[in-house]
Amino acid sequence: MKINNQSLAKNLSVLFVTTNFNYNGAKKYIVVVANELAKRGYKVGVLFDSGPLATKLEGRVIKYHVKLSGLGLDPISRLKSVVNAAFLAKKEGYKVIHDEIYGEVANSIISHKLLSFLSRSKIVETIHYAWETSEQREKAAKKIDKRADWLIAIPSSVAKVYGDWVLDRSKVTIIQNGINIKEYDPPNSKEVEELRKKLGINKKDPVLVAVSRVSKVKNFEAFINWFPYILSDFPNARFVIVGDNGTGDRSYLDQVIEKVKSLGLSKHIIFVGGKTEIKPYLGLGNIFTITGLAGDLSVMEAMATGLPVVVSRLKYEFEPELVKDGETGLLFDWGDWQKWASQIKFLLSKPNTAKQFGESGKTRVRSFFTIERYVDELEKVYRNVLLKG
Repeated sequence: MKINNQSLAKNLSVLFVTTNFNYNGAKKYIVVVANELAKRGYKVGVLFDSGPLATKLEGRVIKYHVKLSGLGLDPISRLKSVVNAAFLAKKEGYKVIHDEIYGEVANSIISHKLLSFLSRSKIVETIHYAWETSEQREKAAKKIDKRADWLIAIPSSVAKVYGDWVLDRSKVTIIQNGINIKEYDPPNSKEVEELRKKLGINKKDPVLVAVSRVSKVKNFEAFINWFPYILSDFPNARFVIVGDNGTGDRSYLDQVIEKVKSLGLSKHIIFVGGKTEIKPYLGLGNIFTITGLAGDLSVMEAMATGLPVVVSRLKYEFEPELVKDGETGLLFDWGDWQKWASQIKFLLSKPNTAKQFGESGKTRVRSFFTIERYVDELEKVYRNVLLKG
């Protein structure tokens, strides 16, 4: 059914489809976008299994549950999601189904064709993943644009990676990620101090903070191996790592924790697990750091609180859009872990420079990476898809 621009608010209804709401940037993306759309008066539903981040969905977002196996990526679980989403779309009148592209799921076309056929809704998908090898990217690019009526790339570097192959750029919109800035006003100082005491961190101790999935691809072992180099100049330094692996499988996380113990670093490197509320942990930090930068929400969140950031470029070539090297933080090439450690030491030894980076980053995020700006652009995508009829 065709609609005009003026009737968008009255007609737009969106069903987000995902597997779970474990601690993961792609899942947090759904939460903040769904909340903002619902705030604007649209009918918004989310179909999912379970997960702690679901508690962040506001009351006006309609929650639908489907029981899936494991991570929900197996064929039977995918079929259950498709059938349930199609049923809800027809019963509740959802005109847009917003799905996600992540990992090997991108290689499946049949389930999405089935979803489109059964629901008669428009299918919009967000690409959260860039794959590591050129062979994987080429394979994915040949199939991704056949899965949906429209694609959203976060950030433009992802679209470029696939554009180098055969991805149809005419149906891809690039929208930079955004966060709810109001959630990242200065944290409650009393709450931060209580957390500091709980973790055994003194007020004068330099603190690094990472908010990330603790998975093999993130290569936390490299940080751990080079942390003694930082301790050589800053013997009281601490590294607080917030996150799990996002799947419920603790094998890699336990392996990394054991490595920390074997090196005698348990006092300095502290794992706190996945957290729904991360602002108090950011409030502990002098510097925020993770191993990979694309459209990472956790980097935006850290910058929004005024933390300087030290992050790596990804394994494929692109020009970072969030962090401006030497202005809002520092970048290092993936694999150059000595440079990472040197950059950390540099910022810890230059608190005025670190503060300047933090303030510049805060201004940048609050100017260009808000959820309001993101959803303004997303509304245009939905409008264009629906107007195509």
